[in-house]
This record gives sequence, C-alpha cells and structure tokens, in this order.
Amino acid sequence: MNQKILVRNIVCFILILSIGISSAQVNVVQQQQVQQQQDETQTFTIIIGAVVTLTAVFTFIAIALTSKAHKQEAAEEAKFQACVGKTKSEIYTIYGPPDSIVDDGQGLGGAILEYHKVVASSDGNNGVYTITYRKLFYLNKENIVTAVKKDSN
Repeated sequence: MNQKILVRNIVCFILILSIGISSAQVNVVQQQQVQQQQDETQTFTIIIGAVVTLTAVFTFIAIALTSKAHKQEAAEEAKFQACVGKTKSEIYTIYGPPDSIVDDGQGLGGAILEYHKVVASSDGNNGVYTITYRKLFYLNKENIVTAVKKDSN
C-alpha cells in the first residue's frame, strides 16, 4: 500500500508540477501578446502622428501657395485698374499691342483695345472647353483710357 500511496503522491506531484509549468507558459504567452499589442499600438500612434504632421505640412503649403496667388492676382488687378488715365502708347508699353481695336460705338472717335487670353479646361469627364478672358481698355478720342473692364465667355 505504501507503494500505491507513493505512486499516487508522485503522480499528484507531477500533475501539480505540470499545471504550474502550463500556467507559467500561459503567463509568458499572455505577456508576449500584451507586448505585441503595445508594439502595434505604438506603431499605429507613430503612423497617425506622421499622417497628421504631413497633413499639417501640406495644408500650410496649400495656404501659402493660395496666399501667394491671391497677392499676385491683387497686384495684377491693381496694375489693370491703374491704367485709367494712361495713354494708348502707355498701355502698349505695359501690355504690348492689343489683339484687336474696335470702335466704341459712341460716334465720338473713341476705341476699345481688346486683349484676349484663351484657357483650355476640362470638366473631368473628358469634356474639354475653352474660356476666353478679355481685358478691355476704353479710349476717348484723345487716346486716353477712360475705363477698363474684364470679362470672359
């Protein structure tokens, strides 16, 4: 009987030892999984940070370029409006010869200098269209600019 008790005690000890080893292995696996999740979270955080940073940089660049374009547009508009009161020859000096000169239709000897700029655009669906931008300089009979106008068609 003592041998049976001894064998039973040894078997129980082996079982208890096996359970302890298995439990330790489970803890190691759980710790590895937690570490992997932390690593993935850290990687995700780094990626999100990089995306936010790049978005901020591109936004800043877009704002800077838009601001520059608006400043150039404002400077061009000021230059255009400052032509009122200038002579025909001064307009030629600034803008070069016009694309056309037409009578102003008033019967008083005035004329209109026309400058055209044609721009081709796409509507995104393979449809290409053109827009003609015009700058018009209205001259009186003394060839002095009395008004300016922009339009497009």
